[in-house]
Amino acid sequence: MVRSKNVSVLGMIILQIALGAFFLVSGISTLQGGTGDEAASAIRHLVNGNLSDILCIVFGVIELLAGVILLLKLFAATGTVLDGILMFIIMLVWIVAIVLVDILGRGGLLNGFGGNVLSFFRVFASHLLILGAIFVVKN
Repeated sequence: MVRSKNVSVLGMIILQIALGAFFLVSGISTLQGGTGDEAASAIRHLVNGNLSDILCIVFGVIELLAGVILLLKLFAATGTVLDGILMFIIMLVWIVAIVLVDILGRGGLLNGFGGNVLSFFRVFASHLLILGAIFVVKN
């Protein structure tokens, strides 16, 4: 597939706002102990005790910072080395989340899809959409 250099500026701004808002809300939900965050739920499923709480806090802070960074990038100069490093870290954290939720999690591949194959593929597809958005916004 050949990538076109003519990317819609409006489309890119909307994608960046949506991605930033997603990470911001997801980070807040994780830090509040919300059960809506699938990655935090997968962490709690895999690890018990204080380590689970610490990992959820770290993951929530990273999500929160990712959202703030993506939203601030709309108003700040882009193209710095730090900007690229931060986006790379966000991408790696999201890949870890995909592994935790979609492979190791309660409804993941290694746990028999949680008994619902269609639900698994819907969640997996949404995670891949977010990963694709990270790649697009990163470049």
